[in-house]
Amino acid sequence: MQVYRGLPVLTDQPAAEMLAAVPHHLVAAIGLDEEYSAARFAREARVIIRGIAGRGNLPLLVGGTGLYIRALLGDFSFAGRVSALRSRLCRSTWQEYIRVEGPDAAYRELMLRDPAAADVIDRDNPRRLVRALEAAEAAANSCGRSVSAERRRLWTSESPYEVISFGLIAPRTDIYRRIEDRVDRMLASGAIDEVGEARRGTVSATASQAIGFREICEYLDGHITIDQAAAAIKQKSRRYAKRQLTWMRKMPDIVRIDVASRAYTGAVQTIIDHIHDASD
Repeated sequence: MQVYRGLPVLTDQPAAEMLAAVPHHLVAAIGLDEEYSAARFAREARVIIRGIAGRGNLPLLVGGTGLYIRALLGDFSFAGRVSALRSRLCRSTWQEYIRVEGPDAAYRELMLRDPAAADVIDRDNPRRLVRALEAAEAAANSCGRSVSAERRRLWTSESPYEVISFGLIAPRTDIYRRIEDRVDRMLASGAIDEVGEARRGTVSATASQAIGFREICEYLDGHITIDQAAAAIKQKSRRYAKRQLTWMRKMPDIVRIDVASRAYTGAVQTIIDHIHDASD
């Protein structure tokens, strides 16, 4: 979500000082009216990586979206496929499918087709529900494997890059406390005004899925209180953190670094040492 301009507080983009000190790419790169996907990210990131490496520098891929990481590092098979599911049901868009069938029906269908995917899916995100169904259908038609099985294979498939992966691990209570603090800080630092301004223009289906966007809209429309919005955003963020940990557990050869609340300096040094050892 940090690819979007206009939501720096909501998406927790790096501060201006950090952006000035260290070159960042694909941050605030597109307008809110544009759609975005893992396939597009992979195409754009590969161009950037070639440029960084061509200048003799080391690219660092930083973030927490497992699907996007895998799409870049491997060969995610289902991006851009035409869904037989949509064709059979005569639904031209995922919005139409959700409108007619409902999100609960979509989730039950996913449970039947790919229980592993249903176990980690964000049930509150209808777009991802339908994409998961499309992927399950495409996988069954092409190779007889569920999309979850195909993803497990892709974690071990050959990558075009020589990669060292690091995962920062913290106690669950620490993660949840940081989420609580971040959401409170975000709401007090301009996220509400950001969303209000964004709604004056066109917001794509992708951008509108940013955690907190829908909840702040409901607050601005008078449907819920700010405390209810904050509680819903925190709950969604906790679910997202759980999915991040699930992706991390699937990654082979990842270097897991335990971090306490203020132990990130030690984590940085561990990463630097591993990179130096790999380059010797």
